[in-house]
Amino acid sequence: MVFDGDSDRIAAVDGQGNFLSSQVLIPILIEHLAENRGMTGEIVKTVSASDLIPLIADLYGLSVHQTPIGYKYIADRMRSERVLIGGEESGGVGYGTHIPERDALLSALYVLEAVVESGQDLSVLYRRLQERVGFLSAYDRLDLPLASMAVRDRLLERLGTDLPQEVAGQAVVDCLSIDGHKFRLGDGRWLLIRFSGTEPVLRLYCEAPTLELVHQP
Repeated sequence: MVFDGDSDRIAAVDGQGNFLSSQVLIPILIEHLAENRGMTGEIVKTVSASDLIPLIADLYGLSVHQTPIGYKYIADRMRSERVLIGGEESGGVGYGTHIPERDALLSALYVLEAVVESGQDLSVLYRRLQERVGFLSAYDRLDLPLASMAVRDRLLERLGTDLPQEVAGQAVVDCLSIDGHKFRLGDGRWLLIRFSGTEPVLRLYCEAPTLELVHQP
């Protein structure tokens, strides 16, 4: 198990030494809590979280609510609705039956419980989940420094008036703008373009069936 300094974010390493982000752990946690513990409630995900999350939630008849990036939006939802689990791609995961805040220690205990009860390595659990719903997921995020906040503002202005109709040779079939611009492509991939509000940084998030497709220019 991997925690950050104040133990509110979690990641893991599987039996083969592969790094597993919360994009991998959240689907495993949903399955474990619903299947093995019989728990129910809404699943809350940020706009940058994996498409695998709603697919696993659907297996158990759990509704999904999507928020902008930032755990404060998940916490707000927890205070108003019956939430099972809420998580973000940067490692913050919390539970409506606990407190409306991230708790990496509780998440680690649930992850370990899932491994013990299944007798399977985390990588096996994740691969099995993808096979159950027929969905392959590879994910990456790039943080690109910009020359200045003025460059950021010009790019934002352009996105506001001239959205791309094609990305990586694929037609853009949908654009979600609750936080940045999330482009859904014709082959099912998505690309999220989001700027930092406090520094000249452009963040790119992408999910596709393979890392080769994630990194395709």
